[in-house]
Amino acid sequence: MNAHLLIEAVVQQTMVFIAELATAGGVRAPLAHVAEQVFVDLTSELASRGVKKKVIADMFGMALRTYHRRVRELSESRTELGKTVWEAVLDFVHQHEPVSGRAVIDRFAGDNAEVVAGVLSDLTHSGLIYRAGRGDQARYRAANEADFAADAAERGSVHEHLVWLTAYRAGPCDAATLRAQSRLGESATEAALATLLADGRVRAEPHPDGLRYTSTRFEVPLGAAAGWEAAVLDHYQALVTAIITKLGRGTTRGQAHDHTGGSTWSLDVWPGHPLEAEAKGLLRELRERVDALRARIDAASASAGAEPALRERVVFYAGQYVREADSLTPDEATTREDDDEE
Repeated sequence: MNAHLLIEAVVQQTMVFIAELATAGGVRAPLAHVAEQVFVDLTSELASRGVKKKVIADMFGMALRTYHRRVRELSESRTELGKTVWEAVLDFVHQHEPVSGRAVIDRFAGDNAEVVAGVLSDLTHSGLIYRAGRGDQARYRAANEADFAADAAERGSVHEHLVWLTAYRAGPCDAATLRAQSRLGESATEAALATLLADGRVRAEPHPDGLRYTSTRFEVPLGAAAGWEAAVLDHYQALVTAIITKLGRGTTRGQAHDHTGGSTWSLDVWPGHPLEAEAKGLLRELRERVDALRARIDAASASAGAEPALRERVVFYAGQYVREADSLTPDEATTREDDDEE
């Protein structure tokens, strides 16, 4: 297996995926922290797999001293210890509003000025702070909580689905794991967990080291108005987990009797093709079959009485898309102009 070429291709596709998520529905999700977070998470994951820091530094093409400095820089603001630049800048604007951009840059002189300016820009685009004016005369003010009242219910639902997904996939787990894997703060996690416990979607189990949280199901019904973020994450995790489980077993070839793996087919049809409807109906057919199987399994489990301590969870995922014929000619595609202003 040529891992280098595969990694490059996966990174490229992942960037496309992130870019689409960041612009879905016309929104512009802030990305200033993404590159930094990728470095922090990747180094942490490599370390958890037993890779030594010197080897990790070499994998990034860094001297060991440079690697240590980079980790420290990205872990927290150099101006305000214990906080990321993102958190520190937002807190500073909250406490000193209205505040000039120059005052923010001067306050965080210990951090890279371009990073601080980028954080200000992303906080503005995300709606967390407001800007009036331009250049050194710009003034920043934090958005009021009331400005987000209309979105509070929607955010709460998103948080609930993310915490619910974590309790289902990672449970039984403690509250710290729920916070870490759902990427939510303590207050947001606690609020979501309280709702999930109250309506029975998540249950708490006693443990010598404290409560553990788990769920026997996670579902976002077809056509549901809420929960698409968690549904996308669940599908993505299932895909990635299947691949790394296969690789972790030292297997790179598929066999007909495999229980772990995946397959991809491309079915070329056209409007009016005798099998067009059958090809495009595969996803619907698979959903119906799996839903029916899950109902039968639930019924059989209920009639069997007490479940054994040792259980297996079979995770099945399916995805489908139809690539329409390109609407642009090659010449039109290559002459499209960029309208960005410098």
